[in-house]
Amino acid sequence: MKKFAKVLFVFALVFLAALSVSAQTKVKPDFRIRFSYTDSSTWPQGAVVPQAEHAFALVFKNMVESLTNGKVGVELYPGMSLADAKTSMEMVKSGSLEMATTTGTVASIYPAIQVINLPYVFKSDEVAWWVFDQSKFWQDLKTDFEKKTGMMILAMGQNGTRHFTNNRRPIRTPEDMKGLKFRVMQSPIYVNMVQALGASATPLAHAEIYTACQTGVVDGQENPVWNIAANKWYEVQKYITLDGHTWSENLVLINSRFFNRLPAPYQHAIKIASYHGEVMDRASEALATRVLDFDKLKATMEIYAPSPAELEKFKQASMPTYDWLRKQIGDKVIDDFLAAVKQGEKQFGY
Repeated sequence: MKKFAKVLFVFALVFLAALSVSAQTKVKPDFRIRFSYTDSSTWPQGAVVPQAEHAFALVFKNMVESLTNGKVGVELYPGMSLADAKTSMEMVKSGSLEMATTTGTVASIYPAIQVINLPYVFKSDEVAWWVFDQSKFWQDLKTDFEKKTGMMILAMGQNGTRHFTNNRRPIRTPEDMKGLKFRVMQSPIYVNMVQALGASATPLAHAEIYTACQTGVVDGQENPVWNIAANKWYEVQKYITLDGHTWSENLVLINSRFFNRLPAPYQHAIKIASYHGEVMDRASEALATRVLDFDKLKATMEIYAPSPAELEKFKQASMPTYDWLRKQIGDKVIDDFLAAVKQGEKQFGY
């Protein structure tokens, strides 16, 4: 009941954020944050719950503008209306955009980030959350990330646990992957993982998935449950295997130069708003994936849930990805990350 009450609370918060018309909107902002992200803005008009990135954005905008009495204005650009995720990230890096949320695209400028996408590394969401919220590893990586990219990581939302879908056959073991072609994100580790499992990988932008599956450019793709449902990929995909191969991030970035020239109270407001947005993002994803959208996929696709023994076969087959990443970023980052994961597992009794 406590967990249910918490979810209700955060959804009440985002609802109020969407509906409120505060006095500070009449104040001319001293600073403007343009915030680009992939998820659509179909809530509350056309969706039961807001998609995770949009949930973050609604809470973030309302809280920043409230806490700064309108002196910091936030402009939202959902649904790739400004640019796609990779381009938005590059714009934040250059300073031509203040803020963006991205998934799987940071590897092109900071290869070490791929460590969080190692296949089958997280036993559960709460272990991942512990690593990103509590571990020294993640704090150190964020510091290094900012130093090398000129961007700050404001929050780590949850894009979801990713699963394979395809049109050819049910996937029950790694052997069933052979001969299939999958769309993957534009991130090298995803290409390497799919190849390690015996299939071929085609990196494509998010907007191209439906048509690529429909026309046979690819046999399948991999994404979280909520994303498959929200984009109606179940219309062009027959089978889904709930293997949970990677934990997928909603990484919220802000240009460091922009942030550092803000007055300290405004910086504090952004950090507080990011924390609340992060909670909302994760809650929205969990409710969609675990309840609302899962029922939609059950009604439209053939679902297979691998046994623990079968999942272990997938994990063992994916091990070349670990070896490949060690050659790319070195042993230390991976070993420190795996140690943090073990600490997280210990916290939750695994």
